[in-house]
Amino acid sequence: MLDLPSLTKPALLLGRIQSALRLRSHRLSLLRSAILGAALLPAAASALEVASLHPLMADLARQVGQDRVTVIELIGPEDNPHVFDPSPRTFEAIADAPIILASGKGLESNYLPKLADALQPNQEIFEVGRGVHSLVAADGNLAPCCAHHRHTGIIDPHWWHDPDNMRRAAYELADQFGDLDPENAEFYEENAKAYAKTLRTLDNWIESRFAEFPPSERELATSHLAFGYLCRKYDLTAVAIQGLNREDTPSPRGLAEIISYFGEENVTVLFPEYGSNPKALETIAKEAGLQVGAPLFSDGNGLPSGEGYLYMMRSNVNAIVDGWQNSSS
Repeated sequence: MLDLPSLTKPALLLGRIQSALRLRSHRLSLLRSAILGAALLPAAASALEVASLHPLMADLARQVGQDRVTVIELIGPEDNPHVFDPSPRTFEAIADAPIILASGKGLESNYLPKLADALQPNQEIFEVGRGVHSLVAADGNLAPCCAHHRHTGIIDPHWWHDPDNMRRAAYELADQFGDLDPENAEFYEENAKAYAKTLRTLDNWIESRFAEFPPSERELATSHLAFGYLCRKYDLTAVAIQGLNREDTPSPRGLAEIISYFGEENVTVLFPEYGSNPKALETIAKEAGLQVGAPLFSDGNGLPSGEGYLYMMRSNVNAIVDGWQNSSS
């Protein structure tokens, strides 16, 4: 009599071997398909490299470019964007950047020609503020005592203190990025639109904060004439110890006129700026009988790590309004 179980064991074993081989073959086929498919896919595009000569332009580039750009900041957080000396290390850092962002309107005029002369043919400097409205120093909401700061015909370079200007600049930058990186042009445009909406919200908030004081009481006394665009936009009167840059100091007669104006117009608080000499301002404030307010950000340097334009504007407006309130109480 035949032992049936013993006869079926080899058949079962053979069946299992064949099944395992078929499974292995299927897995190898899937693996080959995946490798072939990956080889046919286009390589992931590298991020657009963008160099910046101004911390606020770097922030704007990140808002518009998001993860599609890599921003190289040439100006450190504590540096003054009015003054910069390009070095061999500078050109090494921007070797692969087709675009270098400058604020424009003459702010970088001391060093921009030197930088431009040393760039590669495929590199360009883009002045972000070129398409926004300009304010000539003599046309701003400038107190009469600051006539020596009028800089006849000279454009105030601090255009970013008006959110409308920053909104226009966002669209300008989106167009520029789109020209350099056409595949992501729509992405940049949509980011600019989203940021413009955020800036309109900021604008409305600033209006509401300054509305707590009538225009006749909105005297903004600062260390240098950096807030003309803010004053024009929101109907403040600018009073500055120094001119458009911190090197432009008044004569003794000019300083006496400013101090006299403080008393005549009941100016009560003087706002220093990050990077200014606090002791000098404290001396002037004491002589004029003024309180010293919280420091303001004028050029975007000195901001906390990771913060940018929106933080700067909110911080400045809160400091100004709080200073007015504290000095009048």
